[in-house]
Amino acid sequence: MKERSNAIGAVFFATVMILSVMAGTVAVAGAQTGTDDVEQSTVDSEAALATLDNGSAKALTISWFRDPGEANGPYPVPPNEYDGNESEGIEMFTNAEGDRELIVDNSTARNPNGKWDMLALHVETDGLEALNPPAEGGDKGLVTQAFIENESWDLTVEQVDGEKSLDIAANQEDYAEPELSQPTEADIPPVMVFADTEEVEGDITRGDEPDTGLYVWVDPNRATLSADGENASFETGEEYEATFDVEGQTETVSFEMVDGGATMNDSYAPANSFNQEITANTTLMTGSRAKMVLVPDNETRENQTATIETEGNLNLDEDDKGTIPYGFLTGKFDFSGMADESFDVHLYAPGYTNETLSSDFRDQDVLLEDEYRIEIANGSGTVRDVLQPDYTIENATIRDSKTMTIAYTNPDHDTPEGIGTQIGDGHASGDSTIAYNTNVNESYYDEMWLHYETSTEIFEAIDLSPGRDSVEKFQNSPLSLNVTQTNAEDGTPLSLDLSENSSGVYVVPDNSSSDPRIYNSSEQTGLFFSFKLNEMTFYEDGEPTQPDVGDEFEATLTIDTEQGEKTETTTFRIVEGKAVAVTPGDELRLQQSEEAQVQFNSTLARGTAMSVRLVATADNGTVIMDESTGELGLSGLGPQICCDGPSTAPWGTISANFDTSDLPVGTDVTAYASVVADLPDAYETPLVVQQIDGEIRAQPTGSVSVSDQSGSGETVTVDSVELSDGGFVSVHTGSPQGPTIGETDYLEAGSHEGLEVELSEPVEEDTTLYVLVHQDTNFNEEFDFPAEDGAYQTDAGEPVSGSLAYTAESTATATPTATPSPTPTATATATPTDAPDDGGTATPTDEPPETTAGDGPGFGLAAALVALLAAALLGRRRD
Repeated sequence: MKERSNAIGAVFFATVMILSVMAGTVAVAGAQTGTDDVEQSTVDSEAALATLDNGSAKALTISWFRDPGEANGPYPVPPNEYDGNESEGIEMFTNAEGDRELIVDNSTARNPNGKWDMLALHVETDGLEALNPPAEGGDKGLVTQAFIENESWDLTVEQVDGEKSLDIAANQEDYAEPELSQPTEADIPPVMVFADTEEVEGDITRGDEPDTGLYVWVDPNRATLSADGENASFETGEEYEATFDVEGQTETVSFEMVDGGATMNDSYAPANSFNQEITANTTLMTGSRAKMVLVPDNETRENQTATIETEGNLNLDEDDKGTIPYGFLTGKFDFSGMADESFDVHLYAPGYTNETLSSDFRDQDVLLEDEYRIEIANGSGTVRDVLQPDYTIENATIRDSKTMTIAYTNPDHDTPEGIGTQIGDGHASGDSTIAYNTNVNESYYDEMWLHYETSTEIFEAIDLSPGRDSVEKFQNSPLSLNVTQTNAEDGTPLSLDLSENSSGVYVVPDNSSSDPRIYNSSEQTGLFFSFKLNEMTFYEDGEPTQPDVGDEFEATLTIDTEQGEKTETTTFRIVEGKAVAVTPGDELRLQQSEEAQVQFNSTLARGTAMSVRLVATADNGTVIMDESTGELGLSGLGPQICCDGPSTAPWGTISANFDTSDLPVGTDVTAYASVVADLPDAYETPLVVQQIDGEIRAQPTGSVSVSDQSGSGETVTVDSVELSDGGFVSVHTGSPQGPTIGETDYLEAGSHEGLEVELSEPVEEDTTLYVLVHQDTNFNEEFDFPAEDGAYQTDAGEPVSGSLAYTAESTATATPTATPSPTPTATATATPTDAPDDGGTATPTDEPPETTAGDGPGFGLAAALVALLAAALLGRRRD
């Protein structure tokens, strides 16, 4: 069908072009066509090129509760989420989709508070230039009037089996004003048309590129319908059909107006275990928040509350699911120890009161509080007993254990999905070093996970074992975990007793729900142990204690099966959580530069939210510069144990560039490394973990002097070199940036003369060599070029370098066949190039070695040839 459509489109395009050329020819020949007619013909030709993508028409819904802070919620007008042009017009649809508050859904719900969610009708098409969409300003993308006036573009919305219809033009005047979160000067009629010419929303498109199209935004709370000449409004239970017509091409989609309610059962039968689900069916849009409250009949037990979101049940080929005919609201509760007990469950939706809440009247969390919420359904049930205290495992596998770490504090520690989110966001990594942050007022640990890849048999074993939480059920199952210190000096190692830790430890089975990158097996099932070390207790000889810097541990998971014990061990160690400035000595040295780099290495967990701040102070104490990077993620430098990057064993790094070009030489500067998020409640943000003082220095300078030379090819002598900040000298072939064949050890700042550079690749023939002068850019006093340690620069921005002609002296010696009688041989010694011309008489500088040889055939002739060649060479050099 698609290929046929494309073929028809191609014929249509060719026909239009032929007709356009013919029409232009007639107009010129007759000389009667006015300017207005020519302009209209051009517009019509452009419009005729538009092509609708087959099957691309869709209905979307936007939450009435959309509340992105100081913005205007579901209305596509400024102010919106971001400053500048990005906040205006068409970008609202992108932002709402990213916030999961715009969903492809053929149902638009009226919420229990009486407010309709917004409706958007979308079709993919090109040729939008015919509607002349504005590119910037408060009306970015808005084409309502152009759409109405262009006879080649139309949208009809008509009730199925009814008389109601929606007219875009009729909704541009005499409309009710919307309920806004923030003041705006923009007009907001209840129906607005937007042209997406910039492909701002690619996630919901279905057709071929380009992903451009139309959005018709409708506010059902204010839109006026026509019914047999009378005004009408949307009502629940109605179905509509919307047809886009662009140059005779049509695309149709249907949608329903539904009552946003829910239904529950009177026969729920959850197991007497934790994390048991109670599910309600709902027509509320995907992402809508609700609250479920469990009330046990046993009055000695407390109520349980779960705040939840609607999950869609119908995938409309997009990244979220719609709720046709309904979605799900699922609460998870702990029914441990409640076998055969009954309960009631109540479901609440956000209420509404504009007078009381002012700007919070769209905040679902506020509207779910007791005084505002609306009950929309209730149910009941009885807990069933399914636990088996003596559950056994026939067989199981265990493999590929690892330790993982995340910055304090980890918000997602008790579900595999939450752990996967932290890994996917780059906040967690495979790392066997756990930071203990001691250089702050109150010490704290980073958090960690132990992870073991296991087969699925363990999940049922844990689930069917008794216990009020995951830890108790794990302890009563055929599995066990032993965590013991391995380097105790006094013979009394620290150990972990799960039964003594009522908080801080979480057992998290993962049945393929976490980040798949942490798995080496295609099965992707395993077991996490989430450790919030700040809340946990270790024991030493029966007494509670805490791990210290330097403590090393082994963690062994054991599974008892009918086939025998299966074990797997991982290790971790506690390290000091610190940050260290990457600079020579204890002083910060920054040059005048547009990109002066400040770098810190840190042992904190990879992904820790940190910042770098630089403060410059004048001689009179006035702060003349105070700049900060904002939030940076600590990058790993250690081994890559899993996931998308290396760990911080032994170090991670953060760095930032600052413009210091206008700061005078000698200005005092201080750099700070700080943790800026996920801190314990007792700490202020940001938390400075390292600071270093220093000053602004002039740009580093260097020079080098070399001269032509000869030698055995194993060394090169540099006449002199000067380095203002220390560094290295290297030798290259081909060019100053060519292959490196030798380099010096680290050279202190200052002058160095007669510097001999040993060559790692000896020179075997005459050539030109290049000498390059390097800085020690990473301050480790090791030559790391070309990754680090770039060259000193001249005032013109060129590398500081020199070149020399190198003459390789031959070291080969003829070895003739020995004879019993020694025979003198002719020798010749070349005079140095700077020797005076003595009329052709060679004066040897050293005594030639004595050579003895036999008088075998041809030897005398060979010796004579050698002498003649030497003489010829001497004559050439003198010339």
